[in-house]
Amino acid sequence: MIMYNFAEMMTSHVVISQMDKQHHYQVNFTVAVYVCRHFLRSRGDGPLPDVEALIRKNILPIRPIRPGQQNTRKIRWKSAVSFVYRVA
Repeated sequence: MIMYNFAEMMTSHVVISQMDKQHHYQVNFTVAVYVCRHFLRSRGDGPLPDVEALIRKNILPIRPIRPGQQNTRKIRWKSAVSFVYRVA
């Protein structure tokens, strides 16, 4: 839980510039957790990584919901599987 809180705090402090681009961007949280884990495991024998810069480099576009979508999802129902065959 401490790792999640630390990664969430670091990603909330990262500023992503939303210039004149086609998509809006968000932080890749999976990579952010990996970078934070690497930062916390480093023992200080070498230079410490710049966590915010590494998180800022790994961003993903936010996919908007398509407006005016008419077709709904077709959900197929699955029947229950019996486990009688396992009785020996």
